[in-house]
Amino acid sequence: MTKLISTVGTGALLLLMAAAMLVTPAFASAATYAYVDATGDVKTVIANDWMTAIAIAPNIHIHSGVMILNTALNFTFVNGEVVFTK
Repeated sequence: MTKLISTVGTGALLLLMAAAMLVTPAFASAATYAYVDATGDVKTVIANDWMTAIAIAPNIHIHSGVMILNTALNFTFVNGEVVFTK
């Protein structure tokens, strides 16, 4: 009986871990992207990938792309604007 409970518990744990791995990528891949808006200002947007960043960036310039900002070492925020650091 104890072996049956242990086997069922292990199976449930494996199922829970598999479900967690399927859900995790949707949340884990969000990143901050910088872009230039129609007025020429550098803005940021948070998205899961570059295509989504371009799609949801408000007032993005027609010739602007996006640049992923990997770490806080790449940029700082000053008065709500992005300032790039060396």
